[in-house]
Amino acid sequence: MVSASTLLDRRLVEFNQLPSRTLHPSRHAAYASRPALALVAAAPALAPAWHRHWSREILETLGLRQRPVTDPGHPELALALLAPDAMMRCARQLGAVLCGPRLRRAIAGDEVRALIADLGGDLLAFSRRTAASLHGGLADSVAWTLADTTAAIDSLGLGALRAAWSGAGPELARRAELKLPDVATPAPPLPAPQALTLGLSLLKQTDPTWLSSFPAIR
Repeated sequence: MVSASTLLDRRLVEFNQLPSRTLHPSRHAAYASRPALALVAAAPALAPAWHRHWSREILETLGLRQRPVTDPGHPELALALLAPDAMMRCARQLGAVLCGPRLRRAIAGDEVRALIADLGGDLLAFSRRTAASLHGGLADSVAWTLADTTAAIDSLGLGALRAAWSGAGPELARRAELKLPDVATPAPPLPAPQALTLGLSLLKQTDPTWLSSFPAIR
């Protein structure tokens, strides 16, 4: 079994040097041509060399090639180094926390069934049982329609995640952004310090093993 510290070291190297490996699919076209992507898909043996070349180009484009994240003590790294699927799950949970007042108001059978269909039973249960202990949510959300609430979860969650790591500088924030969908988000729903505190509190609940590999956060 790979230790948490070893996994953290590997993730940080990949984060700094190989962003193409975790680049969100919606961003592929911005950094590579379709023929190039098709070529690599057809020839997996070329992938390691291709990713080194592609990542170098991405970092050059962003002005980050000579600007790695060198301080492993950044608490923001606990969020920024999440694997892409875990990062998107974290964003959805953050959005559910912020929409918690409205989600917890839903008690009618039709509303609950609609929420389960849109969000899934696990996320709805999280919003009703755990979310309030992390943050009270956005008070205004209690008056939103159900459709507006479910539509806001992803954008609010992505906005909170971006706010959470924004204080760590562009070297970290721009690299982390590459893992997220290439979509516009509204103004941050929380100030950066509050968003970071919420994000870390969420990880403490949902992935304490991962969080424990960051000594500065213990």
